Amino acid sequence: MQLNGYRPMDVVPWENASGGKGIECAAPEKECTAEFRFDRPAGWYEIDVQYFDQNNGESRFRVLVNQQLVDEWRAGDHLPSNQPGGDTSTRRWITGIALRAGDEIRIEGTPDGEERAPLDYVEVRAMEAESGSTSK
Repeated sequence: MQLNGYRPMDVVPWENASGGKGIECAAPEKECTAEFRFDRPAGWYEIDVQYFDQNNGESRFRVLVNQQLVDEWRAGDHLPSNQPGGDTSTRRWITGIALRAGDEIRIEGTPDGEERAPLDYVEVRAMEAESGSTSK
């Protein structure tokens, strides 16, 4: 991923994040971005964003594909910690996204309070085709 404004952070204990690390927005009140190019066959996919939703702020997140907004939300759950970790790890599922090789996927995070729009990882998964069969 290419990071703009995001920086690596340690998550303690290490097993509560990918390889013990996540990323956080280094600039308070400013938008940070993490982006990458999709490199798989064209099709319908689900984009899963694993992030940390702390109780000391309400960061905003947006996901764009080729500069087109596909989802946005606020990290406003009432979870029991003010630190990134197992108690604040949260997943956002974005389903039904048509992707082609070369598409740019961009996650924008805007911090709030002491919550620095922290991210753990992004996973892109192929959606299974719906079965056209019926039971009798």
